[in-house]
Amino acid sequence: MSRILLHGATDCDSSNYGDYLYGELIYDFLKKKNLDICFYNASLFFKENLKNYMEIKEFGLNKADMVIYIPGGYFGEGHKARFRDNLVQFLRFMPVGIKASYKKVPIVGIGIGAGPNKDLLMNYGIKRICNFAKFITVRDMESYNSLKKLCPNANIIEAGDLILTRTLNTIKESKQIEKIKKYSKNYKILLIHYNHSEEALIKFANAAREFIQNHKEYKIIVASDSILSYEDEYYNKFKQIFGKDCEHFIYNDPAEMTTLLKIVDVVLTCKLHVGVVSTTFGKSVIAVACHPGKTKRYYSQIKEPERCISLDDADFTRVTKMLEEYHDKGIIIPQNIIEKANKSWELLDLIIGDEHGNK
Repeated sequence: MSRILLHGATDCDSSNYGDYLYGELIYDFLKKKNLDICFYNASLFFKENLKNYMEIKEFGLNKADMVIYIPGGYFGEGHKARFRDNLVQFLRFMPVGIKASYKKVPIVGIGIGAGPNKDLLMNYGIKRICNFAKFITVRDMESYNSLKKLCPNANIIEAGDLILTRTLNTIKESKQIEKIKKYSKNYKILLIHYNHSEEALIKFANAAREFIQNHKEYKIIVASDSILSYEDEYYNKFKQIFGKDCEHFIYNDPAEMTTLLKIVDVVLTCKLHVGVVSTTFGKSVIAVACHPGKTKRYYSQIKEPERCISLDDADFTRVTKMLEEYHDKGIIIPQNIIEKANKSWELLDLIIGDEHGNK
C-alpha cells in the first residue's frame, strides 16, 4: 500500500478551523483510494477529529512514497513578518520538503498561498521544494506570480481555494447549537469573530454596539475558530465594551463550527477561512483583516473586493458603515472561480494514479 505523508499547518498544537478543513478534505479524498496516509506531526486536535485517525499507524518521511503539502499560506511571509517570524515559518514548513527533494520522494502542493517572498532563507526552501515538485497549485494569481518569479521553471498552476470545491454538508447538532438557536429565535444573527486579535475585539465591539442601535432584528454571537487559552478573558472584555446582550460560542469541534456558520446571517471576521466558508453558504461577510494581503486576494477573486479592508486601516466607524452597507447582501461565488479551484483535485487524482496505479 502506498504511503502519503501530508504536511501543513497541522502540527504545533494546531486547532485552527480553516487548516483543519483543508486537512480533512484531502485526508478523506485520499482515504477513499485505499492509500496509507498520515500527517507529519499531527496535533492531538487533528487526531481526535479526523475519522478513524487514531487507528492509523503513523510513519515519517523515511517511509513515505509521496509528500503532499496541503493548502496554506506558508510559501510566503506573514503580515509585517520579522526575521524571527520567518525563521519559525521556515523551520515549521520547509525541512520536510527540502529533505524529500534530496531523498527523491515526489512532492505535490495543493492550493498553496505564496508571497511576499523577500526572506532569503524562506526563499531557499520554497525554491528547492517548488523546483523539485511534480506540481504546485496555488489559490490566487498573486501566489502564482510570486512563485513563478522565484521559480520560473517550476510547474506552478493557478487554481483557487480548495474549500470552494466542496459543499460542507456536515451538521453537528449540540447543546451549544440548540442554545444559540433558542437565543436567536425570530432574530437574525450577526457573528463576531475577532479570534486572537485584541485590536479587532475592540473595534468590532464598538461597531456592533452602534449597528445594533439601528438593527434590533439582530442578535450577536461571538466565536473563535481556534482553541485559545484567553477565550473567556477576551469575551468578557467584548461584553464590557459592547454593553448589550450577546451569546458566546466556544469552539472545540470543526463540524459544530460549520453548523454555526450555516445558521448565521452576517459574519464580521478578522481572519480568512471563517469568511471563506461563510461565502460558500451565501452569507454576507465583512472582513477586517489582520492578515490583509491573503484575505484581500480572496475577496478580489470572488468579485467582492469592497468587503475586505485592513484591520490596521479600520476604525470602528468604518466597520459600522460596512455593516450597514452589506448586512443584507449575501455573497454568490462566481461559478468559474469554483471550476478553476477544482483543478487541484483533477491534478491530484492524476498524479496519484500515475505514481501509484490507483486511478
